[in-house]
Amino acid sequence: MHELSLAVEIVGLLERHAHELQRITRLTLDIGTLSCVDEQALRTALQAALIGTLADGAEVVVNIIEALALCLDCGQTFQPPDRIEPCPHCGAFRKRWLSGEDFRLRSVEGTPA
Repeated sequence: MHELSLAVEIVGLLERHAHELQRITRLTLDIGTLSCVDEQALRTALQAALIGTLADGAEVVVNIIEALALCLDCGQTFQPPDRIEPCPHCGAFRKRWLSGEDFRLRSVEGTPA
């Protein structure tokens, strides 16, 4: 379960706000459908990892970023359900990912120090 290590990394990022925030009340994450991150497992790991930190009890908002690909053969964009799906327009497999591989801490909100 790599979500636990991701949660620990997020706590590390949140600690950088300790000098400017007394308490973190909300954090927003972007998770792409191709990122191999299970949202529920991450929420569970974060719930445990945030205990005793300035973000203890913070609301966790998750934005799901849908996969979007550009077909390198016909130039059409499409939303594949997985990494191996061919272009529905021409059947080609060559593509460039435009979104969906995302995993980032988008924003942090809290009470100023």
